[in-house]
Amino acid sequence: MVTDLPPSDPSGYGLPDSRGSRASSVRGVVRRPPCSDAPRLPKRMLQCVFLTLVAPRLVAYAFAKLIRGPQALSASAESIARLPGLRGVYMRQAFYRFVLQHCDADAYIGWNTVFSMAEASVGRRAYLGRFCSIGFAAIGDEAMLADGVQVLSGGREHDRENPVASPHEQGQTFHRVSIGKGAWIGAGAIVMADVGEFSIVGAGAVVTKAVPDRVIAVGVPAYVVKQIDSTS
Repeated sequence: MVTDLPPSDPSGYGLPDSRGSRASSVRGVVRRPPCSDAPRLPKRMLQCVFLTLVAPRLVAYAFAKLIRGPQALSASAESIARLPGLRGVYMRQAFYRFVLQHCDADAYIGWNTVFSMAEASVGRRAYLGRFCSIGFAAIGDEAMLADGVQVLSGGREHDRENPVASPHEQGQTFHRVSIGKGAWIGAGAIVMADVGEFSIVGAGAVVTKAVPDRVIAVGVPAYVVKQIDSTS
């Protein structure tokens, strides 16, 4: 019998009751309710403030792009990735809204997460954890990427038309990788192919072939181990 629960926990599992008590840890497990969104109007006002703060970075990036072309993104992305805390989150939101093909105003882009291609897109309320590396990717609405996830620009970026030439002497071909709506990518996963809507990719997995909707895929290379019941 569990005896370390607060008296306000009728569920027996550390869950919040109807009076709004906070979740607690039970036998080594911590459960927390979903995070609530910030009030919309104050949030939008704060985003406008950070838009003015990020303006010099946008101007610098525009000039660098005229000189270096697509390679200009790397330096700007690495610089803004290092800003910590909520200040960094709001700065990255403002910066990438004008730099990427699309970036939703409510997307969360974590500390030390970088983009290598301006053709990438980030959907509504998408979450990108810390230390992620994003190439030519389309990240769907409410998709979540844990820390250290790499989304490559397909699985065959470097052309090999000349087998005796180094990669420096040959071109590159990028293919868009899509992360479906509501998908969850576990920590340290490497994604080189599409992941379907509401699917889960396990931590450390390497996705080399497309993952269908509503499945759980794990391993190296990733393979499907379970179908997620859409009615549950």
